[in-house]
Amino acid sequence: MRFGLHLPLRNGPQLARELGCKTLQVFCGNPRGWRKAPFDSQFLAEFKTELAAAKIDPLVVHASYLINLATPDERLYQRSREAFIEELERSAQLGARYYVIHSGTHKGAGAAEGIRRVASCVREALARVPHGPEILLENSAGGGTELGATFEELSAMLDACQSRRAGMCLDTCHALIAGYEIRTRQTATKTLDRLARTVGLERLRCLHVNDSKGDLGSRLDRHQHIGRGFIGSAGFRAFFSDRRLWHLPAILETPKEKPNDDPNNLWHALKLAIAAGVPSPLWGEGRRERSERGVRGQ
Repeated sequence: MRFGLHLPLRNGPQLARELGCKTLQVFCGNPRGWRKAPFDSQFLAEFKTELAAAKIDPLVVHASYLINLATPDERLYQRSREAFIEELERSAQLGARYYVIHSGTHKGAGAAEGIRRVASCVREALARVPHGPEILLENSAGGGTELGATFEELSAMLDACQSRRAGMCLDTCHALIAGYEIRTRQTATKTLDRLARTVGLERLRCLHVNDSKGDLGSRLDRHQHIGRGFIGSAGFRAFFSDRRLWHLPAILETPKEKPNDDPNNLWHALKLAIAAGVPSPLWGEGRRERSERGVRGQ
């Protein structure tokens, strides 16, 4: 496992290097706006140089919040489609391997129609950005008309995408609040067995490691610090113990309330992975004293 954080785009590689991250997730621009200024060549060159110096692998880009590929609203759908393709192109410019996106909400049009719309956008984006990142659909909390809360829906969408460049990102918080129990070795194994039968483990390419403020099946989509939510330290030890996860990048999207939250969450996740038997989980040299300087400029 290669552990890392979601960090700001502009200084993300430098912060990742300071903290010892071995993977990194960023937005490719303002996550709450449609318009994004083109990258200048100097920024791209410096960004890639810093990534290489920090030995970041893989770089992951997360989609902005406004994009909804499942919406029946034609105006929003077209705007989302173009923004989605633009962000995939920007992610390619950054050198990202993965681009993670939520499937969106079908707003009452039905899951089948939402799945059709998502898959259509993904196929078009892959064709228009042929050498871009792989597109990973993230499992959702399942509130309202959200798609992708079940492995069966994710499997149907990925089947419809018809490409090996389409895969899945598994979020631990979303899994629990959508009703998937992962907090003991037995239940984590059962959940991953179900994922293997539906989505297929070859399509699982990234983890979002987040504790949860909501309990099993609550649909309360609120991330919590590692070990302080309803998954808890024992739950993460159980989850990490499944060998089928050990080759995946593990990115934390935990709260950033205090300067030391990022290094503390990262260190706690590393300790739990070691306790679970993960062989040599990669996170810098594992020296907490270096990371306790905290993260500035976020």
